[in-house]
Amino acid sequence: MAEQMTTHQQQLLAAYLAGEDVADELLEACQHDANLLAQVSKYVTSERLLKAHHQSVVQSDKFTHSVMAQLSEQQKPVQAKHTMSWLSSPYALAASIMLFVSVIFMAQHLDYTNKFAEVTKMTASYNANFSVGSELGQGDIILEHGYSEILLDNGVVLVLEAPVKVNLQSKDKVTLHHGKLVARVPENAIGFRVDTPSSEIIDLGTEFGVEVSNSGESQVHVLDGEIKARGNKMQSYQLLKKDQALAFDLNNQVTSFVSVPSDFMRVLPGDSIEEPHLLHWSFDKKQQHNYPSSGRGIDGQQYLATDKSPIDEPLTDIAGVFDKAISFNGTNNWLETHYPGIGSDNPRTVAFWLKIPSDFLPEHAYGIVSWGLQQDYSAWQISPNPELIDGPLGRIRIGTYNAQIVGSTDLRDDEWHHIAVVLYGGVESNLATHVLLYVDGKLEKTQKKSIAKVATNLQHPASRPLTIGKNIGYIEGATHEKQMFFRGGLDELYVVEAALNQQQIIQLMTSNQLN
Repeated sequence: MAEQMTTHQQQLLAAYLAGEDVADELLEACQHDANLLAQVSKYVTSERLLKAHHQSVVQSDKFTHSVMAQLSEQQKPVQAKHTMSWLSSPYALAASIMLFVSVIFMAQHLDYTNKFAEVTKMTASYNANFSVGSELGQGDIILEHGYSEILLDNGVVLVLEAPVKVNLQSKDKVTLHHGKLVARVPENAIGFRVDTPSSEIIDLGTEFGVEVSNSGESQVHVLDGEIKARGNKMQSYQLLKKDQALAFDLNNQVTSFVSVPSDFMRVLPGDSIEEPHLLHWSFDKKQQHNYPSSGRGIDGQQYLATDKSPIDEPLTDIAGVFDKAISFNGTNNWLETHYPGIGSDNPRTVAFWLKIPSDFLPEHAYGIVSWGLQQDYSAWQISPNPELIDGPLGRIRIGTYNAQIVGSTDLRDDEWHHIAVVLYGGVESNLATHVLLYVDGKLEKTQKKSIAKVATNLQHPASRPLTIGKNIGYIEGATHEKQMFFRGGLDELYVVEAALNQQQIIQLMTSNQLN
């Protein structure tokens, strides 16, 4: 076969079978070379093209069926004029294959002109043309904030992380101009392709993440399964498996390294509960040493937050965002409750107003709110980050003990900021992929994300109930511990037994209630 085609024709056919965007060029070449058409016919019976043909039929596109029906009618006269089997005629075979290939190509063209994708999840507010349920066709998606999930007709799921610009070309191919995406590709869509300014990536049955810088350099990280990738058409594809990654620069240099799954958000939360159980401490009224909670309650109960500070150095009231707030001195102020907290990997939201002093010191950071057990991945503690090794100081941080995630907004400015930490839970819940941080209603870019299962332990004898203003790792009387108490202002603390969405968080921030 190879001797019967030119080198260019061989390369063109190989590129098409590899899933590259050469369909129009191959079709044109077949129209001018019957021999090439006959050679292509041998390959259109391969498994990949049969799957494509099958999918085009299953999708029941009316236009495709119409074309197929017309082709069927066109074939009948040919069979009537010749007594030998049409399969024995190279010209009839070539014509049939030509028609078959044309149908495939036309089906692809239909993808370009019709809706083939739908927005299924979002973590930020967009306009009416881009919201959950919006149907999308060919064109650019440009997102400035948050995450979005796009479901393509062939089952491919794309998780986009803003800022991002991606061009949807078909259900089989997208171009990522800048930003991040994760592609989860089902078996029937093997061959799904992502192009970038510096690389070409083809799925071989997998989940992979792609990141493109503003200048066009790119990286691909295999999160599961296998892919092949190259810098350009002059290079050979390299096969990559799980935990492998490649970086491509603009000079066509390719560098291999170990993939970093924590760099990518792989799953987005589903629908939020409309009326979740919650506790709300407003800190507006102090009854003796106690601040009562309000709201719907959790399991029908409300809980007092008891001031455990020395009698001569109690918590002080300050002006809050909504009426009064409380101020912690970083030395010995803290509150204790009997609420055990939300355990295991169950969904949760903790939201509050926070004021961090501009002269913030790392020893006055842990912990604004905490509960659980001081063992690996068993705690749940929110603090301004005091550890340079984990990220910039003063950014919001959630730690589970030996694992953490850190935000990006510097809070050390003596101003009130609204904070929300959301875990959307589930058996696969992980700090790196299932926690969202919001500051002033906006989704935070996160860094130094640990890959660690969330497993908050409420059952151990040493597990601690919800505590406010004290490091969960501090044991009273331990003289070696330098990071004992939090210093700063706190107002309107909500603990919710559900993963709130951004609209609900903004509602808390603006109206101090959850309808």
